[in-house]
Formats: sequence, C-alpha cells, structure tokens
Amino acid sequence: MAHHKLGTTLTSLIKQLGQMEQFAAAAQQWVSIPTPKGVPKFTVPHMEMVTEMAFLRAFSAWEAFLEESFILYLWGKDPPRGRTPKRYAYPPTRKVAEQIVVTESRDYADWSKFQNVIGRAERFFENGKPYSGALKSQQSKLQDIQTIRNAIAHSSAYSWERFQRLIRGELGTYPPNLTIGGFLAMTIPHSSRTGRVIPPSPPLSYLEFYLSVIQLVVDRIVPS
Repeated sequence: MAHHKLGTTLTSLIKQLGQMEQFAAAAQQWVSIPTPKGVPKFTVPHMEMVTEMAFLRAFSAWEAFLEESFILYLWGKDPPRGRTPKRYAYPPTRKVAEQIVVTESRDYADWSKFQNVIGRAERFFENGKPYSGALKSQQSKLQDIQTIRNAIAHSSAYSWERFQRLIRGELGTYPPNLTIGGFLAMTIPHSSRTGRVIPPSPPLSYLEFYLSVIQLVVDRIVPS
C-alpha cells in the first residue's frame, strides 16, 4: 500500500514483522494441542511450513518497506526524526519518483537483494544515505536472510547448497532431515561454530533473531 509519510511506512513494517513473529510462535503452540478423535492434528511439519510462510511474508514486507521508503525519500519526504537525505534527483510528484526508480532499473526495481539497494541508493542520494550505512552495518546477517528467503522461494540446487552452507556455519553440521522451517523455529545456541556470540537472554529462535536484524536496519533507515 502506498503511503505519504515515512513514519507510517515504518509503523506498517514493524506491525507486520510482529504479526509474523506471533504467527510462528502460535504454530509452535498448536503442535502440542490435543485434538478430538477424527480431527486432523496440527503436526510438526505443519508448524515448519507455517514458520517458513511467516518468514516469507516478513521478507515481502521488508521489500515493500525498502521500495516505499526509497520513493518517499526521493520525493523529498522527511523522516519522523533526523535529516532528509540529499537527493541527486528532484521528482515533483510521487508518480514521477516511481517512474525514475523503475526506469533506472530498466524493467523493474528489485528490492530483494540488499546489494542492489545499496547501489541504487548511492546513485540517487549523497553517500547512499540513509540506506548504504544501515544495510552495510548488518551485511552478513542480511546475506543470511536473503539466502534463507531464496531457499524457501526457489527449489534450485544452488539455493539449497547456500542454505546448507549457512546451517553448517551456524550449527557446525547439517542435521539429517532439517527443514528450513525447522531451522527458523530452533532456539539459537549461545554461540555459533565460528565463535560469534548470540544474545543468550531471552532465548531467541532464528526467526525472531532475523526479524530483529531487519528492525535494527529499518530503525536506521527511518529514524523515529
């Protein structure tokens, strides 16, 4: 949905991230609920599919936020707090701002790859602000998020191999029969194989952790 204020765009994304986190948490509870005889039970595979769906919906909301906030900044709108970035283009209307972004990308603007967003921001805003610094600050984690999204959305061997590599980096091995949803529902160990410390309190699932990374980034893109 198109907005006219950056604060509304930020609030909309945070609300959607919270809803998807609650959706996945509810699915974990549904597994343990007993059902009457003859009523299909909500199983662990169901929970894992719901968790993957929640992650995809959150990622789509993240893409929509990047597009919407970019267009509003290019149109000259102010964030709730902080300065408006210096622009290299001055579209007089929202429609013109949208057309400039699409034309720059020829057919359409891809917001799924944060590397593309950084490049686009550096072409349209001085020093790529506020996108470049915010995205680069969480570059490795955003790459993991992108890898997981691709593994869910695509069935290619390449996407799956990259996901398995991510798992080995986090867990040290790839557990048999581990699904993407199963991984996202897991509680993060105290530290990864590489020694990277994971916040131990409160316990976080990987889904919760990755959504918190997105929120850290959006808070820098649209300060409130």
